[in-house]
Amino acid sequence: MKKTLLRLTLIGILTSCSGPLDKKYNEDTLSQDAKEIKKDGDLTEKEVQVMAGWIVRAKMKDEKLEGKTYREILEEAKDYKKEQEELTEKTKRQEEEKRQRLGSALTVAMYDKGYQKYDYEDYLTYSLAFENKTDKDIRAFKGSISINDLFDTKITSVSLTIDDPIEAGTIFKGTYTTDYNQFSDEDKRIRNKELADLKVVWTPDKIIFADGSTLE
Repeated sequence: MKKTLLRLTLIGILTSCSGPLDKKYNEDTLSQDAKEIKKDGDLTEKEVQVMAGWIVRAKMKDEKLEGKTYREILEEAKDYKKEQEELTEKTKRQEEEKRQRLGSALTVAMYDKGYQKYDYEDYLTYSLAFENKTDKDIRAFKGSISINDLFDTKITSVSLTIDDPIEAGTIFKGTYTTDYNQFSDEDKRIRNKELADLKVVWTPDKIIFADGSTLE
């Protein structure tokens, strides 16, 4: 009798410990299960969104979730999200290291900007100075400049591919244009702001030296 009572007590404890998260995924009851999980209150709103996103992803990729509990699905989603965040941070670090490494070899400054009409077309102009800080002549390079406001919020970006040579230790100046769109808020901001109210962030991609070597 005591053994029977003990067994029933253990079953009761295990049953009471289980909840909506311990139910197995079922597409037919997903809507009701989701309501129960949310009502149960064991998950934060962010966790609910992470699990929902994982289920949607599985459907889009035609991956089967049957046989897994919602708790297991949530853990899978969290693990994947963590991996993606770590990869994103690693990529950001690598890009910043590259930007600093190449940026120390070739620096860029914008010393003037303007607006002009030519052949019935409107253009924004950017006058840039490139300084080769290496001991080798540069044959060509490519990268992009981000034009930000004083709060470091990006207004626009301009891609550059330049094959004008720059001798070692010298400065090369050039003026470049982009089409002006009168309906673009970004273009209007660039046109109307004073040069002193703009910041330029140079992100080099590749530098080719005259001797055939590269930096990237």
